[in-house]
Amino acid sequence: MIDHTSFCLPFLQPGEVLLHSGQYEVYPSLPLVPAHLRLPREQSLLEKRIRDALGSVLDKASRRLGIATDNRFTHHRPTRAAGHVADGLSEAQDNFEDAVDRAAEHMMYGKPMEGGWTSMAGRFHVQVTNAGGSPRHQAVTDRRLFVVTDHATGWRARAPEPALAVEVARQDIAELCPRPRTTFPRGRFDLVFADGSWIALSCSFRKSMEALVNAFYGRT
Repeated sequence: MIDHTSFCLPFLQPGEVLLHSGQYEVYPSLPLVPAHLRLPREQSLLEKRIRDALGSVLDKASRRLGIATDNRFTHHRPTRAAGHVADGLSEAQDNFEDAVDRAAEHMMYGKPMEGGWTSMAGRFHVQVTNAGGSPRHQAVTDRRLFVVTDHATGWRARAPEPALAVEVARQDIAELCPRPRTTFPRGRFDLVFADGSWIALSCSFRKSMEALVNAFYGRT
């Protein structure tokens, strides 16, 4: 069993009291953060070497393909028009499938967030995303709610590399609203911000969620 407290204690401020800590689960169906709000992910040395090698191979292949297809057929106007139509149909199909997936997720998990990307909920989601790694721990204290991410991800096992992903001062939190479900995930609760926006968060289990919410309100 993971000792979440040991991962959260190093991020306490002087004099701050940890009330409860637990597993952080990314809530399903949260919207993807737009590309212009995402920070570029730092690559390891191994990843850079692999990307450079793949880039070299793909570059050579594309040059050969360019030579092989440089003929009248590919530059023929009807051929180009047919290509544009095919691309348009493919994009329309992708958009339709995305819309169906979003509708299915909404039915299964409910609405996951309220507020635009400049709202407090939107900025919270952006910060967790840009923190990188895998968000694994969350805690409430007498001052804040915060999330800790682990940068030790990937196929090779290594020691945890915890880092503070996001923090919210208690005065910026309007309420923590339990939203237990009869289906997965049962540990949902909504973090409602002072500006009226909110975002769905989740614990591994309903009991964990209830313990975190009760600790926030000082209930035993």
